[in-house]
Amino acid sequence: MRSQLVASLFVVLALVGIMVFVPAAFAATETVTITKGASTSGGPCIAANNCFTPNPVQAAPGDTVTWTNTDSASHTVTSGKPDNSTGNIVAAVFDSSLLAPGKSFSHTFTSADVGTINYFCQVHPWMVGAVIVGTSAPSGGGGGGNMNMSSMTMLHAMSSDGSEQVTIITGTPTSGQPLSIQLNFTDASGNNIKHQNYAINATQDGNSVLSNSTGHTHTGLDTQMTSNLASSDPVDVHITLNGVGLPGTDPSTWTGPKGDMISFHIVPEFPSGVIMIMIIVTVMGIMFTRFGPKISGLKF
Repeated sequence: MRSQLVASLFVVLALVGIMVFVPAAFAATETVTITKGASTSGGPCIAANNCFTPNPVQAAPGDTVTWTNTDSASHTVTSGKPDNSTGNIVAAVFDSSLLAPGKSFSHTFTSADVGTINYFCQVHPWMVGAVIVGTSAPSGGGGGGNMNMSSMTMLHAMSSDGSEQVTIITGTPTSGQPLSIQLNFTDASGNNIKHQNYAINATQDGNSVLSNSTGHTHTGLDTQMTSNLASSDPVDVHITLNGVGLPGTDPSTWTGPKGDMISFHIVPEFPSGVIMIMIIVTVMGIMFTRFGPKISGLKF
């Protein structure tokens, strides 16, 4: 009976070890292609938002993303946005320098990169892309598939007239860390809405952690970053649709919903460590309920 108990304990410990260490042991390589003709201003890849394919690409800490230039012109793969906006400083995460036709560039992501990392080509700034770094590997591999929602939260909401959908993808609120919020504006058919103007505000425990009244996305995709959170409490996000139109033009000419507020409530995920402890306690409880009376006299 003693050997049976010891064997059961080893099984429990082995299962815990697999849960903790296996994800890190299988780091993947995701591949992105720089599309042929991407260097052409007004080219078809701009409308399709696939000058980098797939876009976005999904990765996990430890994964490597490799970009290969299949175009006839040279490009760069540079993190950030051309305007150096908050949370999108040019080359803060990676920069390929000039990438000649047929050449490749790789970058390995770490836990510090969790969230959405925008990038673009410094030579052709209309070429934009994003890497979504989750805390676990994306399902299906290869990027561009469905997000592994065990580590990220995806929420959807429609405008009051049903003409627009706003999707946000975030991590979990964590004390002392900023929260990355990826935004996707689409029409009723699921097509990205270009030149969406919006305001975004986020609060935690009644305190403002993000306020931007002049948000704008050229492609329908954008990312905002909160300040460092004071706790791991839920975060409330409010997005106001301000119309579709080019910045600098008369707002009265912008189309689509205006002044329509959409709200999201982001709650922390249940800690995986706590789940594992509960599993161990439950299994140990079953074991001792079954074997306890028989092993009380055993000498170890």
